[in-house]
Amino acid sequence: MRRFRFRLGSLLRLRSQFERAARGTLAAATGEVAAVEQRLLATAESLRQCEEHGRGAGAPAQLARALEQGLSRYRLRLQRERSAATARLDRARTDWLDRRREQRTLELLRERQRALWDDTQQRREQHELEELARLRATPRATRPDGGTA
Repeated sequence: MRRFRFRLGSLLRLRSQFERAARGTLAAATGEVAAVEQRLLATAESLRQCEEHGRGAGAPAQLARALEQGLSRYRLRLQRERSAATARLDRARTDWLDRRREQRTLELLRERQRALWDDTQQRREQHELEELARLRATPRATRPDGGTA
């Protein structure tokens, strides 16, 4: 019996590599967004503390208010960075979904072709078995002297 061979196997392997690369890009983009979110949370906590300490009078309160202004600018920069990182994440997700869909389409085609091949092989084997049974069931020709041929 011949082995099943998917003619588009090399294309399937290539699409799988593309999908893995896109998944890696997606993971990196997700990590980038998470890191920016963490910095934003830390900045928000620092801002809260600066507001708390900046309510009073004196040099420490003045320093806290100045630090609060710097942290506010930093928070704005982080928000822009988060927007850019989120846009990259969306593009990476879309790319990964496209790659995954392409790979899955080829996998489904391979599965269908494999099922058809299996059916064909089973029909061939059944036909051969029926042929053998038919040959065995036909009476052998007898010779005139009483023996079989």
